[in-house]
Amino acid sequence: MATYSLQLDEAERARYRMMAAHAVQAEGELWARAGVVPGAAVADVGCGPGATLVELARAVGPEGRAVGVEPAAEARQAARQELDGAGLAAVGVVEGTAGATGLEPGAFDCVMVRHVLAHNQPAAVAAALAHLAGLLRPGGHLYVVDTDLDAFRSSPADPAMEAMAERYSAFHRSLGNDPRIGPQLPALLAGAGLAVVVKRGEWLALPGVLVRDGGPLRSAQAAMVAAGVASEAELAGWDSARHRFADVPGATIWAPMFLAVGQRLA
Repeated sequence: MATYSLQLDEAERARYRMMAAHAVQAEGELWARAGVVPGAAVADVGCGPGATLVELARAVGPEGRAVGVEPAAEARQAARQELDGAGLAAVGVVEGTAGATGLEPGAFDCVMVRHVLAHNQPAAVAAALAHLAGLLRPGGHLYVVDTDLDAFRSSPADPAMEAMAERYSAFHRSLGNDPRIGPQLPALLAGAGLAVVVKRGEWLALPGVLVRDGGPLRSAQAAMVAAGVASEAELAGWDSARHRFADVPGATIWAPMFLAVGQRLA
């Protein structure tokens, strides 16, 4: 059974809600252009604890269909709680991966994949995108979002925070993943046979308190120790560094985000 690589305490779930709210505010027009409209069929692949799935379900409304796909049982349970708490008990969450969703081919107007591909090796990414493209109806859109882990910066500049980010990127490299996948999204969609209709990049200004209470720099640490890329002593030092950074007025983490949308033409 798959396990979720990032711990899902309340602080981490709150971070996901903040990210989902930002996506609705910043990307609402793009969601609509990509087919996330009332009555549409949409899938959130790698839905995690379900915050974005809630927003997608609200966008398509009761006449539409939204389904989440997630391999980890604990994350599916969290997503179920999130949906039920939002009054969306009819929205489904199913077990599956980006490369094997179990969903029916040709049935979706939009398939969304947010911050998932960087957690997979390149061959798996290519296979996943080919599978996901096959879920689209003609005219449907595959909407992907990811980052460049090597480009995170702190303000004010904090060597300890940036060293943590570098180690997290090294962790992904140790797994064979591509931590710089964000800028590659348009080319990857084209490689899956889709017409690239949107490509965008931006910097997110994240308050320092988020790295104290949540985020991958905190929640992936156990996995990093298990992989041998960090020690318990380093974790203790990083905890102190995160708390010190968060206490600085105006402390900000600058996180790059890349977005691309591909359309199935036939």
